[in-house]
Formats: sequence, C-alpha cells, structure tokens
Amino acid sequence: MKSSQNTSSISLWHRLLQAFGPDLWTHRRRLFQSYVLSLVTVVATVLLPWPLKIIIDHGITDHPLPSFLSWLQAWGTGSLLITVMIMGFIIITIIYATAGAGSKILEAKVRERLGLGIRDSLLSRLQDRPPIGEDNERRGDLLLRLMSDVNTFARFQTKTLPLIFRHTATVFLILATMFWIEPLLALGGLSLLPIFGVFIWRYGVHLRNAMKQKRAKENDVAGFAQEIVHGLSTTKGLGHEQQMRQHFGTVNAESLKAGVHATRAAVGMERVLQIAQGVAVALITGGGALLVLRGRLSIGELTIFVSYITQLLKPVEKINELASAFSRGLVSGERLLSLLDRCPSIQDASHAVTLKKVEGVLDLHDVSFRYSTSKEDEGDWILHGVTMRVEPGHLTVLVGESGSGKSTLLYLLARFFDPSSGEIKLDGRPLTHIAVNSLRSQITLMLQDTHLFAGTLRMALTPPDQSEIDDSSLWEALSLVGLDSFIHTLPLGLETQVGENAVNFSGGQRRRVSLARAFLLNRPILLLDEPLANVDEESESAIIQALEHIRIGRTCLVATHTQALIERADDIISLKNGRIVPNRFDPSPMTTLAERS
Repeated sequence: MKSSQNTSSISLWHRLLQAFGPDLWTHRRRLFQSYVLSLVTVVATVLLPWPLKIIIDHGITDHPLPSFLSWLQAWGTGSLLITVMIMGFIIITIIYATAGAGSKILEAKVRERLGLGIRDSLLSRLQDRPPIGEDNERRGDLLLRLMSDVNTFARFQTKTLPLIFRHTATVFLILATMFWIEPLLALGGLSLLPIFGVFIWRYGVHLRNAMKQKRAKENDVAGFAQEIVHGLSTTKGLGHEQQMRQHFGTVNAESLKAGVHATRAAVGMERVLQIAQGVAVALITGGGALLVLRGRLSIGELTIFVSYITQLLKPVEKINELASAFSRGLVSGERLLSLLDRCPSIQDASHAVTLKKVEGVLDLHDVSFRYSTSKEDEGDWILHGVTMRVEPGHLTVLVGESGSGKSTLLYLLARFFDPSSGEIKLDGRPLTHIAVNSLRSQITLMLQDTHLFAGTLRMALTPPDQSEIDDSSLWEALSLVGLDSFIHTLPLGLETQVGENAVNFSGGQRRRVSLARAFLLNRPILLLDEPLANVDEESESAIIQALEHIRIGRTCLVATHTQALIERADDIISLKNGRIVPNRFDPSPMTTLAERS
C-alpha cells in the first residue's frame, strides 16, 4: 500500500514537471535570482548571532579572540569592538531584509506571469471542449479551476517551494555551524529532526486528505451556486426559492463540516509540534548550560546555540502552514492536470490544409453519430446513415421533432465532433483534411442558446478578426435585422452597455443582434439552429427578411420548427429519430435532393 502511494506521488510529480516545467523554464532567470537572494538571507540568518557572541565573549569578558577572528584585534577591545560589532549586526540585518524583499518581489513577478500563462493554456483547452456530450462537469467547478486552482498552484510553485528551499538550506547551514562549534550539542539538535519528521509525515498525510475533501466540497458549493444564479428565473417561476435555499444550505453545511475537519487536523498538528519545539529548546539550552559549567562552551557560544536552535525549529512553527500550502498546491496541480491531460476531441491531421476561399458545397455520405464511444452501449445513436447535399444560394431547412438530430448535424458540420461513421465533405474535400480553425473561419454558427458577452453593443457586433469597423457597416447590419430604429432611441446608441448575456435585451432582440453579427462576419456558410424560437412576431418577421438577404450567395442551412421558414425554403430535409425520411411538407424538394446525392 505504501509502495503504491509513493509510486503515485512520484508519478504526480513527474506529470506536474512535464506539464508545467516549460512554463517555469521561461522564467528561469528570475527564479534563479530569487533563489540566490534566498541563499543570501540564509547566510545572513546564520551570521546574525555572531556579533552578539563576540560582544559577550571578547568585548565584555576577557576571552581571547579565536584565530579566525584575529583580524579583529586591530580594533582593540572594549567599547570600540562593541561598536564595530553593533555596526556589523546592523549591516547583516540590512542585507537580510533587502535580500528577502528582493526575493519576494521576484517571486511575485514570476507568480503573476506564471498564473497568466497557465490560465491561458487552460482556457485554450476549455475552448477545445465540445459544447455537449462528453462530460457532466459543472461550470462553477471549471471556473474554480480556472481562477482559484491556478492561483493556488502558482503560489505553490513560486512561494511554497522557495520557502521550503529556504528553510531546508537554513537547517543544513545551521547544523553545519553547530557541529563546527560543538559536535556533541549539535548531535543532540540533529537527533530531534527525525522526531519532527515523523510528526510531519504522520499528520501531513491526514492533513492532505482533509484538504482534498474540503476542496471537493467547496467545488460542490461553487457549482451549485452557479446553477442557482443561472436559473434564478426558473426558480422564481416554479416558486422553488425555499427549496433551493434549503438545498444550498445542505451543500454549504457539508462544506462547513469538511472545513472544520481540515482545521481540526491542522490545529492538532500545530499543537503537537509546538509542544515538541518547546521541549527541544529546553533540552538544548540545558545541555549547553552544562557544557558552559564544564568549560567546553563559552557563554557567547551558548547564546549562538540558543539562537540557532530557535532558527532551526522555525520551520516547525511554519510546518502547519507549509504542509497545508503544499497539500493545497498538489491538489490544485492535480486538478489542473485533469484538464490539461484531456486531448481535444477534434485535432488537426498532419496533412490538414488551410482554406482560403470556398464555394460552400456540403456533402454528407452515410453519416452516423453517437456521443458515447463505448462498444457495449449500442442504444444511443443520434444519426443513422444520413446522406444529403447543401448547396450555395439555397435556403435548406432541417425539420423534425426535438431530439431528431438536427442540432447534432449542425455540430458535425462545424466539426465540434467527427462522425462515428461516414464522411462529410466541403467542396469535395473531407472535413478531416481541413485545419479546424480554417474550417470554422468559413462558417457562421448561430446556436439556440444565443450568447452575447457583456460590453458595449459595438463590441457585441464587431467581429473578433476586425478590431476596427466603421459605424456605417454596423448600422447597415442593424438595419438589415430591423434594429436600427430601436438602437437610435437609446441614449448611448452603439455604446449602450449589453448586460451579462444581454439580459437588458429581449430574446428576439438578442437573436437579431446575433444575426447582424453573422452578416458582419461575411462568411460563406451559415448554420442556424432554431433562429425563430421564442421570439415575438415583429422579431420573427425581421429575422426572416434578414435571412432572405443574407442567404444570397451563401450556403444556408437552418434547423427549425417554424412554418414561415419552411415555406421559404428551397430544399427541405426531414429528420426522424436521426434518419432522413420522406418530406411531409413538399415531396418535390426531397426528390431534388436525392437526385443531387
């Protein structure tokens, strides 16, 4: 069991080094400077008690200076020597403080840059995730990883580990100096370290497990809180406010229990180690005093030993904090790895090409699809043997009941997923032979869940690849969807703030803004998923008129239930249970499609 745990820990460290080592390497210069300054503070810590020792043994009493300090005889004895030693103490203190401050500043700079880099890598990996179908993770948990876990892990790498290095270097240098002064007393101090090591090992494992459980419960709270905020309207509409509060209280109570358990483990560890520290100081001081009485140790040297044993046990005072930070850092690193280790479901082939200009002919041949990849689960096929063609200049409409596979088919065309079998081609070239970003740069996909980011209306309309676009183009797009008159009535016009997910706009207005954005993108392929769902009559009429304009010269495929769009379709494709079935609206378009296929 122990061997398995050790192997697991080594494997975790290896994976962390592989994943985040390159990020640290880019900051190697600052990190090296920080560690050098840390060593300076360690040396200063070891030197600090020496001026006091010289004052006691050679300034106040008549002990002769040791040979390695004979150069101080030139300064005489008494008040002059004391003055020089006080100045030396001040200089060492200044060096200690300056080096410590410099080290912390460098660590902070690396920490901020490292966090930014890791967060960017995570965001990139999150953007590679498909919109649905692969996992059931809560958004709140993902946000916690993106923000809290990144901060914790960055602090672990740039604060906790350097602090452990500093304390370790202090222990070794102080022990070496103690052995040089008085081996017997130093051996007594050294014998105490394994005892502390046993305490650290015993309580550290328990503390790490408690911290992991606490973080898991915090994730539950964050995830459920996000769901509550996102579903406030639904909760009010159902009158479930009290039930939600009770459930939230239960989740919080579990998190509180886990937090108290983690605190109890930390406090228990701290209490035992503080008692052990007090016993250690008492033993070393008593043993040193006996050596002074026997003439083997001077009073100044005893002062150094007392100072050193205090410094030697300082890491013990911080062991609770260090163990907690160490545990949190590893847990956060492990959680980040679980995201980074996931290969994107869609990746570019080695021979993938970049598209420059496309005609926009989409062909599907015998396409079947299911979200599950398990061979044992044969009952979750979404599409079965779909063969169809969508051509430029045609308004092609997908019809069918909810769950018939319309949205999934659009996802496949945008290559959020690859077919489980069959093939999809664009202008005769398989989608798998096209670079993903290049493919999607040719497509405008408007989903049922229309999302607009918070910011100004101008920002919501402006395509990401066009940082500057003239106002006339924006107003033309708004006019196309029948929103220009409404926007003109707003005091700030294009600078009107769009709330989070455009809550200050109606559902129909949000869809019209999205359609205007699609027009500004000016891409040859337009895929729309229920563009008229939950919109009023005015918005429906404006969207239909806009589509009549936008479809010109473009490949336009629309999934809809709306009769008004079906009546304007050039081609109609009916789906039922993931299969193309005879069209109940107008059989002639289906005949045409069959001939084309």
